[in-house]
Amino acid sequence: MCLSTAYLERKGRREVIMEEVAKVGLRGDEVVLEDLFGKSIRTGARLSEVDLMEHVLVLEEPHELPEALRKAKEFHGHLGPMVTLGLRMGRVISERMGSEPFSYRITAFTGPKPPLSCLVDGLQLSTPCTVGNGGIRIEDRGELRAVAEMEGRRLEVSVKEEIRDKVAKEYDPEHEEVLPLKLWAMSDEELFDLEESVLV
Repeated sequence: MCLSTAYLERKGRREVIMEEVAKVGLRGDEVVLEDLFGKSIRTGARLSEVDLMEHVLVLEEPHELPEALRKAKEFHGHLGPMVTLGLRMGRVISERMGSEPFSYRITAFTGPKPPLSCLVDGLQLSTPCTVGNGGIRIEDRGELRAVAEMEGRRLEVSVKEEIRDKVAKEYDPEHEEVLPLKLWAMSDEELFDLEESVLV
């Protein structure tokens, strides 16, 4: 049995579930639901479609955005994967370089045009560096990569290739907050490649 997007919409459940969340399969007599983050939730055997809908509704409830994502959405105008990756990238940089204003500078290699440049807004929200205070410089390389430099130290953070592929494959503008929530739940190690070096 599979709950389709059309069925969910007839029931008025539009916001989060859709096809990503409402993947329902039968394995023998056991029903398995896959939630937003790919975690399997096992339910009782031989549930009716109505019963399954109740289980799906449980998965729908947690769609209250984390505070950092809510602020990013307000600042940026919408919540997409690039601003989310920028937020997480900025957190990695701040954890290693600190949060003191003007203590380091960031070069973002995204270029000036969306969607890649949306990463920069995430960096501005999660580091002491902004375009306005001169802490962020943008180079037009078309890369999801940033380099932070301070006296004696350099940190390069790049979005992993498999994450870039995931964004290209899974991003759905009609349900755009599903993928950012998935990315937000991933670890730094899953999202980024890091390279730290000492500057002489």
